[in-house]
Amino acid sequence: MLAPMAKAASKPSAVIDTRVIYCGDNLEQLRKLPDACVDLIYIDPPFNSNRNYEVFWGETKEKRAFADRHASTQAYIEFMRPRCIELHRVLKKTGSFYYHCDWHASHYVKVMLDQIFGENQFQTEIIWRRNLAKGLAFTAFPNNHDTILYYSYGGTVTFHRPYDPYDPDNLDEKTASKYSHSDPDGRIYRLDNLINPNPKSSQSHL
Repeated sequence: MLAPMAKAASKPSAVIDTRVIYCGDNLEQLRKLPDACVDLIYIDPPFNSNRNYEVFWGETKEKRAFADRHASTQAYIEFMRPRCIELHRVLKKTGSFYYHCDWHASHYVKVMLDQIFGENQFQTEIIWRRNLAKGLAFTAFPNNHDTILYYSYGGTVTFHRPYDPYDPDNLDEKTASKYSHSDPDGRIYRLDNLINPNPKSSQSHL
């Protein structure tokens, strides 16, 4: 339920009303949207983990649950495929698409997305590493990261480079002298060489 506003905000998009939260089956809701109307899509769907989940929601501690169980990995992919097809349809040519998954089905998900978006529209695989690995630490390699598959539609991708803020107090006189460039926003930076100075470094881990 949406709370009434004291003053109606102007509609920020000429295509869809972005002030509304749409509730319901995402496949049904997606089919109501026009083509090429979304700038950025990030989904964090079930991972095909073969588990049941429940949480206690909000101040009332309402119990909410869902089952992440499918007959097979193929059944999971076929569940997600029509949804990803619709997501591809509503994405703008300049838009970006992110699919958050993990080791349970990430390899199969990528094949599916290559078929829908096109192999050449795969931009990168983002690894989201968890701080602490659970179990198996002494018996096997732990599954300690999630995967985010990043695709574009096919046009000129809009990408705003992320920056980490720096603390001016940590820039002593010696360090500050290295940052001799500044961008139009006043942020200082330096030019550097990213090549590893140790020519044998690639062999040091063998």
